[in-house]
Amino acid sequence: MRKAFTLIEMVVSLGILAVILSFAGVIFRVSIDSQRMAMANAEVMQKLRVITEQLDADFRGGAIPTRLPYGYPVHISHSTQAPAAAGTPVQMDSDAILLFTAGDFRSTEQYGGNTIAGNVACVYYGQPDPNSYKQPPQPHEKVLLRRQTILAIGGPAQGSDPLGEFFTRSPQEWLVNPPIDPNGWMRRPVIEPNNVKASLPMFVAQGVDSFTLHYLDASTQLRTGAIPWVRPTGASSGVSAGINPKAFKFTFTLYDSKGILKKGRTFTHIVVWDN
Repeated sequence: MRKAFTLIEMVVSLGILAVILSFAGVIFRVSIDSQRMAMANAEVMQKLRVITEQLDADFRGGAIPTRLPYGYPVHISHSTQAPAAAGTPVQMDSDAILLFTAGDFRSTEQYGGNTIAGNVACVYYGQPDPNSYKQPPQPHEKVLLRRQTILAIGGPAQGSDPLGEFFTRSPQEWLVNPPIDPNGWMRRPVIEPNNVKASLPMFVAQGVDSFTLHYLDASTQLRTGAIPWVRPTGASSGVSAGINPKAFKFTFTLYDSKGILKKGRTFTHIVVWDN
């Protein structure tokens, strides 16, 4: 007699197959999500290395003997809100820092057919003016800028700009006759998100939000207990304040380019100021 599957056996078999396929789909989806999460974390960690290595390189130079010609070796500012080009307010809670430092600096572009080089530069860290964005940016669209102005003695006159890549003036000449006031120097740069080439010399990383800093004043006597970090929130929005620090604590939140890490990852990096 020829045997065959009964209807009940077929139903049971299909049910088992459906369960297996369902589990396989869940495992596949979890694997894909895990891979996407791993790639997002790897991207964030790469950004972290770029930012911290650049900070360490700049602050390793310490304050040069002439310091800033405005009474303090470092200037900082704090912003809470600024208008956007579209008229919609962009909420901000970020800081900026400006310092003279020593090192081996070179321009990213050529001027008069030559690369500008120098051993002293004014370095600015901060996020761009919100007017740079056509609409309120998502966290993974915000960028961190580093403006490097090399003091190039004997450099070409064309392209020389105290807010540009180089300025043909020595630190001593700057000290005697500052070409720009601290507030003007601390002004947040306006960038063009759709023109990467124009902002490339200042570009550090994208997906950087809430770039804030705390500092430890040089006159502070450390005792047991919590370190008395200070943040420049008391100053008016965007107005420069001079400080004489002994250490900095930078805090920022990093996001991946695809927005997989919805809340991002927040990091803290401490730099001792060799003043």
